[in-house]
This record gives sequence, structure tokens and C-alpha cells, in this order.
Amino acid sequence: MNTKAEQKNPSSESFAKPRATWIHRGLLLSFLITGLSGCLYEYKLTDLEEGDGGTETETHFNNDTETETHFNNDTETETDFNDDTECHDGEKAAAAGGLTWVTICGGEFDMGSADGDDDEIPVHSVSVPTFEMLLTEVTVAQYQTCVQAASCTAPPSGGAGVNWGLADRENYPINNVTWYQAEQFCTWAGGRLPSEAEWEYAASNGSAEDKYPWGDQRPTCEYAIMDEGINGCGTDRSWPVCSRTAGNTTHGLCDMAGNVWEWVQDWHHSTYTGAPVDGTAWEDPVGTERVYKGGAYYNLAGGPRASNRMFKVPSFYEDWLGFRCVK
Repeated sequence: MNTKAEQKNPSSESFAKPRATWIHRGLLLSFLITGLSGCLYEYKLTDLEEGDGGTETETHFNNDTETETHFNNDTETETDFNDDTECHDGEKAAAAGGLTWVTICGGEFDMGSADGDDDEIPVHSVSVPTFEMLLTEVTVAQYQTCVQAASCTAPPSGGAGVNWGLADRENYPINNVTWYQAEQFCTWAGGRLPSEAEWEYAASNGSAEDKYPWGDQRPTCEYAIMDEGINGCGTDRSWPVCSRTAGNTTHGLCDMAGNVWEWVQDWHHSTYTGAPVDGTAWEDPVGTERVYKGGAYYNLAGGPRASNRMFKVPSFYEDWLGFRCVK
């Protein structure tokens, strides 16, 4: 017996079986690959669709970024808004009680004077923020409104040069008032007393060249109510506010020289050593006397200098002493 011939060639059989199997597997694999390819293709499409959508969303996000750019445009609008709120130097705003506030744009200036008194040195650079100041010294009529509102106390009436209590003095500066009364009024008006730096910055137009509100020309009765041979330009008292507009500051502030001295917030110190350089009032250390500025109707040419400073205890009052407010 050709067992060998009758017997299946194990190698053939073993080859034939795997071959059939592999053919079968091949077909299966083909179907699987096709299916898988379809899935992959479908997945790819889905991925691309989702991915592109994501990319589009990202592009849309970029659009949001463009919206962000639009936000930047809003920022530009905000810049425009800032442009709208930029300081308008000298702009006037009327308020209740007959008050007019004037915008004084901030800046840096040299405060004090090397040619003045010992308490005006050292000359030092001060940065003053933007503020608003009353156009005029506070008038009798304006102060009366505060008294009627029970927010201010009436100053003493009577006496030479005192404006309170006289029917024809409504537009004269309120005088004969203490520092405390001046502070009361400014608080009632929604403001405060100016710092000495703010006051001097406004009176000198922020310029070291301007010794006076009108510039560097020697004071006369053309510019200020002062002593030019006779007190008060011949009247021996104060005048209605804004009687000498030739002496106004560049912002239009009246009587920053002459008429009546004006209380400011600061305590007096013998020199400017250690004084604030940010425009705030010098409140620390506490002193015993408050500063007043600007000269009055009895002063000669030296009194109305912007850098000149005088001082009294805050309870002091006199007919040559008044004030104006800032905010």
C-alpha cells in the first residue's frame, strides 16, 4: 500500500487547509478592511466635519477674537470716551446757589519763590491733579444761601469794611469769616478748601514766569483791588467780585490777587522742607496757624504775589479775609 500515496500529504494538507483558511480570512479581511475603510472614511468625514466645524468654530472664535478686536474697537471707543472726558481747561459749570466751577487741568509746577520770604523756600516741584475751582471768591449772597440752609453760621456784622448784613453787598466777597466757617461752606457746596499748592498753581497759571495771575507786570489797580496810594483803589474796602477782569488768570478766575485774602487748607510751616509734592494740603504735622493767600485791598505790590503766604489761627476773622472752594 502506498500509504504514502494514499495518505494525504501532510504538508499539502497542512498547506491546503491554511490556504483555504487564509483565503477565507483574506476575504474576511477584505470585507473588514472595506468596512473599516468606510468607517475610517466616515470617521474622517465626521472628524473633518467636526474638525472643520471646530476649526470653523475656532475661526468663529477668531471671529470672536475679531469681536475681541471689536472689543478693542470698543476699547478705542473707550479711548474716545476718555477723549470725551479729557480735561477741558477753563471749562465753566454753573451750580446751585449761584456758584460757577472752573476746570483747572493738572500739571507740574515750581511752588514757592527764591525771591520771596523765608517761608517760600525751598522752591520745589509739585504735581497737581486736575481739580475745579470757584470762579470768584465766595460772595455774600452765596454764603447767605448756606446760612439759610442752616449749614453755615453767620459772621459778625457791622464794622468798617464788613460786607455781611448790608443790603447792597450781595456781590461782594464774604469776609470776616474764620477758617472753620470757610470749611463749613465748602463742605456744604460739595467741595473743600483748596490746598495751598492748588491755590498757587491756579494763581500762577502753573508757570514760574507768572508772579501774578495776569503775568509778570507790576500790580496796579488796573489788575487788582489793592493799595495804590489809597487802600482798595480809593475806597478803603473790598469791591464786588470780578471788578478787575484784566487781572484774571488764564482760566478766567477773578480776584486771585487783591480784594480779600483767601483761606486755604494747609497748616503753616516755617519753610517748605518736607512739604507734600502731590498737590495735597500739608496737614501733618499739625500746626497752630492756617495759611491764607492772594493779598487784599490794603496790600501794596508785594502782597498779591502768587507765592506769597500769610497765616493766622483758624479762629481768626477780619474784614480783609475771605475764601473760595475747590472740588
